[in-house]
Amino acid sequence: MAQERGEAVKRTFPFAAPLGTVSASLAGVGVEIPVFPGILKHPHPEELFWLLVRPTVLRKYTLEALRVAAWPLLRQFPPAWLLYHLPHASMRPERRRALLHLLGEITDARANAPTAPA
Repeated sequence: MAQERGEAVKRTFPFAAPLGTVSASLAGVGVEIPVFPGILKHPHPEELFWLLVRPTVLRKYTLEALRVAAWPLLRQFPPAWLLYHLPHASMRPERRRALLHLLGEITDARANAPTAPA
């Protein structure tokens, strides 16, 4: 209908939802890493969970996510996990600066979040 009247049609595209999570450890603290199909190019989505149990594959998955994933997907990763891996990721300097800025905003917001009174 809107097209018939010559109005612009707004399109929205939903971002991918994680298939689930895998557990990992960062400095002795357990973290949950979201599993998105398509970050690693070749594995079938059903294979991702058992592949990502291996630390080397999980590291490669994280580095590739930092390099290519959209911010709405990266926002679902634990910020400390991404900040830990960011120095090892191969990417354009502009993307690295943008990710540092966005991850810093999340970290600052969490640090300044009001806490419930005891």
